[in-house]
Amino acid sequence: MDPMDDMRRDRIPLWASLAATLAACAAALAAVSLTGWSLFQPDTRYMVAIGRWIIENGELPTTDPLTLNEGLAYTCQQWPLCIAATAIFDTFGEAGIKCAAAALDMAAAATVWACTLDRGRTGAVHAAASAALAATIAVLCNSTPRGIDVMALCICYAAGGKWARGGRDSLLATFPAAGFAMAQLHGALWTVAAMVPCCLMLDGRLDRYGRLKALTAAVATVAACMLNPYGARMLMLPFLTMGAESLKSVGVGELAPWTQAAPVQAACACILAAALILFRCRVRRRGGGHVLLEAGDALVLGTLALALANVRNELFLFASMALALSDIQGEVAGPRARRPLALAACCTAALVAAVGCLAATVPAKTATEKSADGALAALEAAGADEGDAVVCDIDVGSELELAGYRPLLDTRAELYCPELNGGTDAWGAARSALAGDADAIEGIGADFALVPSGAYPALEDSLARLGFSRVHDDGTFAAFARKPP
Repeated sequence: MDPMDDMRRDRIPLWASLAATLAACAAALAAVSLTGWSLFQPDTRYMVAIGRWIIENGELPTTDPLTLNEGLAYTCQQWPLCIAATAIFDTFGEAGIKCAAAALDMAAAATVWACTLDRGRTGAVHAAASAALAATIAVLCNSTPRGIDVMALCICYAAGGKWARGGRDSLLATFPAAGFAMAQLHGALWTVAAMVPCCLMLDGRLDRYGRLKALTAAVATVAACMLNPYGARMLMLPFLTMGAESLKSVGVGELAPWTQAAPVQAACACILAAALILFRCRVRRRGGGHVLLEAGDALVLGTLALALANVRNELFLFASMALALSDIQGEVAGPRARRPLALAACCTAALVAAVGCLAATVPAKTATEKSADGALAALEAAGADEGDAVVCDIDVGSELELAGYRPLLDTRAELYCPELNGGTDAWGAARSALAGDADAIEGIGADFALVPSGAYPALEDSLARLGFSRVHDDGTFAAFARKPP
């Protein structure tokens, strides 16, 4: 039999597995869109606004340039992505941003699939785990660049695992390279690049010289992360965010401990993580190994601790579990397809259908987006111009920034905390205004307000007493403008 025919036949199950993974990601993205969640989230709207500022001024901001809180220390941790988002939005509009977000999530899913292959072979367990994680990425990374974080973690783990099994020392250069990239693309999570070398230092398979090399790689990764426009200030950002007490009062769900936000899910995750680590230990013992702890075990335990402390780290836990499972894929590969060609055809059809559904949902606006457009039109009709101050909460602020207004708040919760902005409690002052404090409202100097309907009754009453009139209210957003004298 022709060896080329064998190679083509071996690629059929691989394509089927990859198609199933991408189909799961695309289907989850379409489902997210159909349930009312936009692929153009407030965080991305802010990124477009700050990207425009960077392009217009030719420099990176060191203080907040968009909201009414002038002078607050600010680190633009995703500046290349902000510039790219601006270019995409100004060229292709909202549909371009949504397509780019979907493409990034699917690229992350494909990276996970590739990095968890066991020596180029796939099986039912690998395909199912990849598809499940792909759907999770689509849901948790919704219109955010966190897919980049997953890609960095997977690439680092694949390189670290290959090196630990006797690969060349040049593989360790992957960690500093990933650190440099993460410091530019998502500086608040540059630590992702340092996770794997730190776990390798705890790997029982390595001797002291191997651990010394892993330590050197970790130090080199931190040094590479320093090569960003903000220097050491960027490196301190994740630690200051984790330790900021004032962030707890902002009410951002993803910053809460997992045990408080979703205790049942947290308990299930702990059970799954423990079962995976115990099974990995059993596989090693059955193979004659005596190593108590490997890098994969340390990574799962570390990301579990991070997820319990902060719910947005749950994505790293799920990715770590998929990576750790790939180490023992030979033991849990699952059945192989008897008719790979038929399976590949079915998976390809599923991928085409899922991408078609996703493409159909991209142009549609959600009810929230339609309401926001109506509220902004009402403000413009009431005389609001670009650069005008607007009283708002964090969710509406990014929409206002994209439209050219100067909001009181936006989704950058860390910007308003004194632990991160140089000591100014901007969130406390804004909370007073949202609570209806007339003096705080007048101190802002705004003639317009835009808030979720019914969310701040005390603010609405104070605005009425101060001479504001309601110019828009459709049950989702309410807009107010000061009556002319």
